[in-house]
Amino acid sequence: MKRLLLGLAVAGVAVGGLYASTISQGRVECEACMLYAERTTCSRVAAPSRGEAEHRAVSHACSVLTTGVTRSLECQRTPPISLTCRE
Repeated sequence: MKRLLLGLAVAGVAVGGLYASTISQGRVECEACMLYAERTTCSRVAAPSRGEAEHRAVSHACSVLTTGVTRSLECQRTPPISLTCRE
């Protein structure tokens, strides 16, 4: 019983530490809306910097809209139809 409680305590601390580190890294949140091949989607992400958040939001939205590396890269080179960020 003591081992179980100790295991749960260790797991709780680990999960709490992971959560805290994730929250501290996500200081800038961006939402990018992309149009590719007559389809539109939006993606919202958080990252430590604005540039990284913008890139991740565009990249994620394009991954939803496309299949394959070539189309994904084409989509990512297209300007977003909207891009909003907040810190």
